[in-house]
Amino acid sequence: MFNNIKPLKTEFGFCFPYNLNDKKYTLEIHYPTIQSAYNIPYILVLPEQLDEKCFLSVEVNNLEIEDSYELLKNGLLTARNLINKLKGWNCPILIPILPSVSSQDPYYQQLSKGCFNISKDNLYYRIDLQVLNIINEVKQRMSKQIKIKEKIFLNGYSSSGVFAQRFVLLHPEIVEMACIGGASGSIPMPLFQLEYPLGIKDYRKITGKEFNNESYSKVKFRYYVGELEDQKKASKRFDEEGKAVSMHDMSFFERSVPSAVGAIQRKLFGKNILERSINQITLLKKMGIDIKQKIVIGRTHSNQEGDGVNEIGDQFVNDCYREIYYRVENNQ
Repeated sequence: MFNNIKPLKTEFGFCFPYNLNDKKYTLEIHYPTIQSAYNIPYILVLPEQLDEKCFLSVEVNNLEIEDSYELLKNGLLTARNLINKLKGWNCPILIPILPSVSSQDPYYQQLSKGCFNISKDNLYYRIDLQVLNIINEVKQRMSKQIKIKEKIFLNGYSSSGVFAQRFVLLHPEIVEMACIGGASGSIPMPLFQLEYPLGIKDYRKITGKEFNNESYSKVKFRYYVGELEDQKKASKRFDEEGKAVSMHDMSFFERSVPSAVGAIQRKLFGKNILERSINQITLLKKMGIDIKQKIVIGRTHSNQEGDGVNEIGDQFVNDCYREIYYRVENNQ
């Protein structure tokens, strides 16, 4: 991705010139310092011509691997992909690089409940607050250059989509729109019947604050998912009848969703992930939430043999950004 490009050392880390789609960018890699209110690095991509009406666009890395170099590479790939998705928009792009403890709890890439159970002296305690502090730091810096929008455009696919939907549950006040792909089977609900990460029954206990329903109801949620999302089966996860479940159904994945919480979700909204998402979205609409879902016919979760939702998803993300850009501009 950056062959033959010499990095420039800066006070915060490194920066690179970067060209993509006939546009020029500066790509910065920031590392935490002793003064930082976070302990993880992040990538910030700045187009040469910044749009003063733009939203800061945020997506976390979704690769779960302990090697820090591979995590950085995944963060750079996430940045490039989001630049491509938002082609035509001159917005800054932020990629917080989440840590990983492979196959163990906490599952940082999905903001699992275990993220709230580690001790305060752990470097990655309240990783959601660390990401929030990074976002606030970048917004404060950007405000010195342009009049950036107060709220963010939050993007994610698969694990980063799971992170996005849970991050909104925790910090709805800073999100204008959450655009989420491949995570329709684990949509959080502002219901007291379900515990985190699928509900708010224990919200105050794990966060120390009350759920902000007013702010949550102002977030625009846009989901997209392949019609064949449930086709690929997990090798080691099974339902109550002993049948293999969908690899992408987090309600059966203990590291992402405690089994008891997943069982209640399926009982309330349905066993099949697409049926469940339709039932949940119907209820959320009745609750006043601005939420829509696009089901991509004939497509699966991943771009295997050309049948994934990836390319269609790119245009969907771009259209979602366009929606809020003009809606906010017209004060709608």
